[in-house]
Amino acid sequence: MNLSTLENIFNIDGKNSPLTVLPFKSYLLTLMDLHPEDQANIDQIPNYLQYLDRATKSGYGYTVIDGNGKPIVCFGVAPQWPGVAELWLIPDMKLIFKYRLKFHKGAKKFMEMCAEELNLHRIHVTVSARNVRALKWIERIYFKREGVLKKYTFDKNDMIMYSRIFER
Repeated sequence: MNLSTLENIFNIDGKNSPLTVLPFKSYLLTLMDLHPEDQANIDQIPNYLQYLDRATKSGYGYTVIDGNGKPIVCFGVAPQWPGVAELWLIPDMKLIFKYRLKFHKGAKKFMEMCAEELNLHRIHVTVSARNVRALKWIERIYFKREGVLKKYTFDKNDMIMYSRIFER
């Protein structure tokens, strides 16, 4: 998926919008005001940033920045095996609210395009059981809850597995 297609998905017009889409680079996460759980992943999981960089190389990974060069959200889809991929998304806790409607609509289109371009029948994601806002949002972009992954994280917190199935 090229950057201009992605800007179109998120309704970013370079002339009238201060937003820009860039390929994901993990160092951009260090410029963001992250949710405490996202920051803990970076701080406490060995090689977490390198893991995200590798995942991006095998699939899609992008960052949307504002007119000041501040990252708003980093996200991507990493194929796991034929037909199946994992979604990841790390927002700036403050800036994402300013653009939430634009990203909500764009996220739904992004999933459809990823499924088409990567020939996916399934995209899944794990969401912290403690992050109520993220749990509500993932369901609004048509993901269905599959179950609880007990003590799944390095610090023994539960995660909820969600998936979106595409008929192909």
